[in-house]
Amino acid sequence: MAFDVPTTRGYYSSLSDGWTYLNGGERAQIPERVLSSMATAFRAAPKSLAGEAASGTHSRGREAGITAGHQFAAMARRAFADVAGARVEGVVLGPSREALVQVLTQAMRRRLSLGARIVLTRTGDPVAHVPFRRAADMYGARVSVAEADLSTGAVPAWQFEEVVDADTRLVVVPAADPYVGAVAPVAEIARIAHARSRAMVFVDATAFAPYRVVDMYDMGADIVLLDAAAWGGPEVSALVFRDPSQLDLLQSMSLTPDAGGRRRLEVFPVAPALLGGVPESVRHLADLDPSARGTRRHRIETSIPQVGRYLTTLTTRLLDALGNLDQVHIVGVDGEGSADYGVTDTDRIPRVSFIVTDVPASTVVRRLLDNRLVTSAVTDGGSALLEAMGVMEAGGAVTVGLQPFNTPHDVDQLVRTVASLG
Repeated sequence: MAFDVPTTRGYYSSLSDGWTYLNGGERAQIPERVLSSMATAFRAAPKSLAGEAASGTHSRGREAGITAGHQFAAMARRAFADVAGARVEGVVLGPSREALVQVLTQAMRRRLSLGARIVLTRTGDPVAHVPFRRAADMYGARVSVAEADLSTGAVPAWQFEEVVDADTRLVVVPAADPYVGAVAPVAEIARIAHARSRAMVFVDATAFAPYRVVDMYDMGADIVLLDAAAWGGPEVSALVFRDPSQLDLLQSMSLTPDAGGRRRLEVFPVAPALLGGVPESVRHLADLDPSARGTRRHRIETSIPQVGRYLTTLTTRLLDALGNLDQVHIVGVDGEGSADYGVTDTDRIPRVSFIVTDVPASTVVRRLLDNRLVTSAVTDGGSALLEAMGVMEAGGAVTVGLQPFNTPHDVDQLVRTVASLG
């Protein structure tokens, strides 16, 4: 069954404003159903709920008097668990990725003490490595960096045989780079890390989740970081632990002395109205294939691959068209200038960054905005990988992040506008 783009576009009321949104990596558009659920949650959050008797072997009764906001939190945890393919007991909620990673590093300070090693990668969002560098400086841990292939942005797994040793306590890997789209071999990296050390493998799957099915068991990840805003949900993030018992080994950050489990890390409150939008955003992902049946997790496993295949085709169209422009350099794509330009062996998500010769990225973005095309600019400090590639010396890069509602017409409109800069 072909992916139904017209129906998908109908889910987004924001598309009626005349703008073409190609900035999914920076700020994804929010479906109308998610906006409606947040508005409803805002009104209902303070209300108290009646008690509910348990029925069935594995059910749990609801205590009378809890607020709807408390119930929204429980529903949000189940939604994130479905995205990661994990148990709800291992989900920790937070208002942002930055807040959650900050709390995690503080809770792991005994594990990251003097003599321990943290292994980071050159790829990914700064959220995936800056807080860990700060934690290493504070607690005395050593930092090793796994480098990326600067021609493709891919992270070779073999080097982890060298950078991971018996003292390694944490390995941090983005599942995919949000700017060049290269997907990391997380499963192989995790296998090496677990074989050579007692390290926990931390995977930032934020950029990966809107396009690929996240299965933390197949990945071998111990902790997965997610942000619902990446797929068009509210700005609510989650740490998902593969083994919920690992939470009991972390130092509690809660003000409550006997706080256990996830309450050890849930120290930053999340607005109930935002929590109320998380389940609907995950349901939106599951319903992108209207023919999918079964549990929400099963529907996600059916619909997301269809989205990924459609957007991969659209990305190929974009790469082929940009590759024909002499003044454009596509960052991290092999074979530039060849007949089969844009076709590489590197697995990628639908994120593309490019440079226009002698034109700063901010200028290109403004020119695109003049034509009602919304993209993103990556400048100094935005990406360690792009900085290593020398992109910042050229004035930064323009990044395109595709979403399920984008069409070939959107891509062609972008390419025509970029061509006019030459």
